[in-house]
Amino acid sequence: MHDERQRRSRPARPPRRVTDRVEDLVAWTLTTLALLTAMAAVMLAVRLYGTGMQRVDVENRERAEVQAVLLESAPYALDVNEHGRAVRRLPVPVPVRYTAPDGIERQADAPVLGPVPAGASVSIWVDRSGTVAGAPARSIDAVGGAAAGGGGVLAIACAVLGGIWTAVRAGLLRLNTARWAREWEQVEPQWSGRAR
Repeated sequence: MHDERQRRSRPARPPRRVTDRVEDLVAWTLTTLALLTAMAAVMLAVRLYGTGMQRVDVENRERAEVQAVLLESAPYALDVNEHGRAVRRLPVPVPVRYTAPDGIERQADAPVLGPVPAGASVSIWVDRSGTVAGAPARSIDAVGGAAAGGGGVLAIACAVLGGIWTAVRAGLLRLNTARWAREWEQVEPQWSGRAR
């Protein structure tokens, strides 16, 4: 009966090496750090989204879209990449005439996507004082900023933690290989029959 229990019991685990324990400790530590970093990235993204939405609200309150008349033609301008290929159209500053929110007619340079002939009407954005301004931020900009901030933190953390894990694994492999080589020097002569 005693022999039967021994046959049914689980085989004993091989003894664990110190390097195995170090690898486990580093793996658990890096996993914990990765989870903490993920939580920090989410919190940063939420904060950036909140800040971005505040900016959207402020700019939408402080800027107004008005119609302006081009005093000169707006040329067609392209941004080209290093291969000489057109990437996107660029706005070109062109003199325009418009009525500011205070009712006063003004003249200024405004960015316009060409080609647009002189005398055409285009939409521009102005601030409360009537000065030409950029379009207000949109909620998609807040989402993009939050995603970029949170994603950037995650990308950096993955690179750092992955680098640490790779370095630890490489170092432990070198230690194990050196130990195996020393042990093999002792065992090999007996195993191969060259021992005297």
